[in-house]
Amino acid sequence: MWTEPFILRGLTAAVIMAILASPVGCLMIWRRMAYFSDSLSHSALAGVLLGLGLGIGQNAGVTVLVCLTALLLTQISDRFVIGMDLLLLIIGQTALCTGIIGFSYMPGLRTDLTAYLFGDVLSVTNKDLLFIAIAGGFCAALLFFYWKKMVFSAVMPDVAQSEGVSFKKQSVIFMVLTALFVALALKTTGLLLISALLIIPACTARFFAKTPEQMAGLGMIIGLVCVIAGLACSVYLDVPAAPAMEVMCAFFFLLGGLAHCCNKKIM
Repeated sequence: MWTEPFILRGLTAAVIMAILASPVGCLMIWRRMAYFSDSLSHSALAGVLLGLGLGIGQNAGVTVLVCLTALLLTQISDRFVIGMDLLLLIIGQTALCTGIIGFSYMPGLRTDLTAYLFGDVLSVTNKDLLFIAIAGGFCAALLFFYWKKMVFSAVMPDVAQSEGVSFKKQSVIFMVLTALFVALALKTTGLLLISALLIIPACTARFFAKTPEQMAGLGMIIGLVCVIAGLACSVYLDVPAAPAMEVMCAFFFLLGGLAHCCNKKIM
């Protein structure tokens, strides 16, 4: 069964997502911006409508809209009296509601709303896989070239600026990186579950890691195990793949938390 083309495409897409999710999620945790991925993922629904309305395709529409949203946030976040978390919550919920209202005027797309919200990794096409590979490769390149500076800016922003690292530039790179991840994750995890894959494996790795690289690497391993186990549950138990992946992530987080607590008690 695992040799079926649609399963292999879904597995490949899920593996790419798990590998990229950990380092992006780590940066998000260190920056204390867990709401950021939610805001961008919620705006992705409006991006689907934009892409289909302009005839450029949903992948292009989502990419354009979430990247523009991310860049807009870099310009206005420091100029508002309210906190960044509140601003992200307002933008995310408004974008989600706008997208749902737009779908209500397009009966032909209304049946696909559940797939957009919760993902449908087993319906990944060759075209989707090509987009995921290209966007994922670009994300990987950004992580490779800017990893140390982004970590430095996230963990010790004041020290990083004193050393000549532009916090503003690294923030823009981080937001664009997250936006691209959201765009390529829409098909696999759905816009409501993207944050789970980003945050939970990285949080689990945080229990055991001693360096940023260890946290990112261990998070990748945990994420890979979770997406493969979730996909297996979908294939053999006929359950939705993306929710199964999230439950697996939560299960490993629970195990990691218990192991961490027991280890502290022994010490």
